[in-house]
This record gives sequence, structure tokens and C-alpha cells, in this order.
Amino acid sequence: MTTPAPRRFGRIIAAIDWLTRLGSAISALSLLAILVLIVVEIAVRNFFRMSFDFTWDLSAYLMGTCFMLACAGAMRGGIHVRVTALLEILPPRAARVIDIAACLTGLFICILLSRAFIEMAWLSGVRGTMSATTFRMPLVYPQAVLSFGAVLLTLQCFAQLLRLLRGEKLSLAEGID
Repeated sequence: MTTPAPRRFGRIIAAIDWLTRLGSAISALSLLAILVLIVVEIAVRNFFRMSFDFTWDLSAYLMGTCFMLACAGAMRGGIHVRVTALLEILPPRAARVIDIAACLTGLFICILLSRAFIEMAWLSGVRGTMSATTFRMPLVYPQAVLSFGAVLLTLQCFAQLLRLLRGEKLSLAEGID
């Protein structure tokens, strides 16, 4: 007996979507942390005539965190760049085949990206690589977060493939005309 299409892969997709929402929440908190860091830096500079040596470096790490952890949520919500002009003029079956092929291609690229980020973080951890600024942060930490974001993106790409395989259409955000 086969599972009905809407429920097929349901647990896997739900788990990936939960991780994606977690990544999106951490992304939003990272953006808020950047705001707080910059406002505090400006206030301290203007009122106390001093500066923190970590503000700009930490802000850059947080921006990378924000960007990478938001990618999976953007894919899930359909708010990433997706050209649908060809899909709109093709028969539904052909459009579905192209969607699946594009998803498989994206999944392959995301796997390579994840592997590269994980390897970079691993090597930084093994070698004890530190940032080359006065704020001597071990690079394994921000690189591990970037790796987590890349893995989330890979998982969400896989979830999109599962959605297509169970007959769903992918989310498309409203476009700007």
C-alpha cells in the first residue's frame, strides 16, 4: 500500500522546515545583534572617545551568519530569485520535469557548498586558525555557523525536491511588477 501523496515524506519535510525556521530565527537575532553592536560602538565612540576592537569583526561574522542561515528560509518561502517564464509556457508535465532537474542541480551545488564550508571549518579547528585582526577569534566558530547554514540550505533543497516528488508546486512569493 502506498502512502497518500500529501503525507508522503511528511515527517522529513516537517523536520527540515523546523530546522529552517530555527535558522531563520537565529538569522534575525544576528541582524538584531549587528544593530546593537553598531549603535553601542557609535555611542561609546561619541561619548567616551574610545572604540571596541571587536565590533566590526564580530559584525562581519554576524552578517555571514545572518546571510547563510536565512538562505534556507528564503528557498522555503519562494522569496529567492527564480525565473519561471519558461515554466509558465510549458505543459505542466514538462515544467515539473524541469523543476525536478533544477532542484537536483541545486541540491548538487548545495552539497558541494556544504562540503567546502565544513572542510574549511574543520581545518580551522584542527589548525587552530585565528582571525588576523586585534580581535583574535578562533575562525572555527564563525565558519561552523556558516557550515550549518549551508547544510540547512542543502536540506531545504532536498525538502523542495521531496515536495516536487509528492506532486506539490513550489512556493512563489509575489513578484514586483
